[in-house]
Amino acid sequence: MRPQVLLLDIDGTLVDNTAQHIAAWREVFSRLGLSVDDESLRRQIGKGGDLFVKAVAGEDWDRRHGDEAGERHGAAYKRRLGEVRPVLGANELLAGLERLQVRPVLASSSKPDEVEANLKILGKQPEDFLIIDRDDIQTSKPAPDVFGVGLKRSGVGPQQAAAVGDTRWDGEAANKIGVRFWGVRTGAGTEAELRAGGAEETFPGLPDLLEFLRRT
Repeated sequence: MRPQVLLLDIDGTLVDNTAQHIAAWREVFSRLGLSVDDESLRRQIGKGGDLFVKAVAGEDWDRRHGDEAGERHGAAYKRRLGEVRPVLGANELLAGLERLQVRPVLASSSKPDEVEANLKILGKQPEDFLIIDRDDIQTSKPAPDVFGVGLKRSGVGPQQAAAVGDTRWDGEAANKIGVRFWGVRTGAGTEAELRAGGAEETFPGLPDLLEFLRRT
């Protein structure tokens, strides 16, 4: 059954910014005296900063440096925004959803200013969508908060929605509230990781997802 609402992750799903986030986090940890390899960073991409630092560096380091690391990451990412491009087929997907009468709800653990900056890359404005961001939730993915708020504000139940994202953390968040998860291999997550996160379907890219929705 085609969903009435599609809960869409943004980073790595609609905008191709995984490499920029990894580079920004690598810079932040290095400046705060911690060397972290890119693969360790990649595996945690998709979590919000409130959980990301702890997952990478441990609770003790997070207590001492977590807040500063989060602030530094925001600045380091913004310096790399000029490198970020839309994921192939992102705007076609959004236009296709309108034709299919499927409502896109943008569900991100990022702060509002980062969401707005990413939308500009797509040529969109926050006013164009129902958006759930870091200010609307207590805990970021893989906690289910962002998708739960998205469901509540869009007025549908779990069976009338599906969540789309590029990491296992999106899948774990969706599954915790009974929302089916469709993974896209457009960002940080591998096929195996998406399946481990509970993906019902996985797609190489957004055009494949759109074709699937047309057939559903």
